[in-house]
This record gives sequence, C-alpha cells and structure tokens, in this order.
Amino acid sequence: MKETETDNVIFILTKEDVLECARQMGIPAETVTQDFLDRVKKGVEWGLECWSEVMKEAIDMALKN
Repeated sequence: MKETETDNVIFILTKEDVLECARQMGIPAETVTQDFLDRVKKGVEWGLECWSEVMKEAIDMALKN
C-alpha cells in the first residue's frame, strides 16, 4: 500500500474547528476573520509548547492497548 501525505499527519485543526468551537461559545461566525484566526493560531501554538509530553503520553497509552 502506497503511503500518502496524510498518512504522516497525526493531528490537524482547521478553520472549521475554530468556527465550531466559536459557535458552541455563542460567538458569531462573522467574528472569525483572518486576523482572529491568526490570533487563535498563536494561542494554540503557545498552548502546545509541551506537545512532546502529550505525544509521549499518547504513545504510552497506545502501547497499553
């Protein structure tokens, strides 16, 4: 079976994910501008600085199953 580009992707968040979370928070879709998305992206990047710890825990969990 030939490996595809998406086979190498572990996790992706998209504009649609931001829109859905904003909707759940009662924030109108019109608020989600490109500038807004850029600020959200910076916040997510900051929040994922410890991504390797999350990855290691996920690996440990996968080994246990």
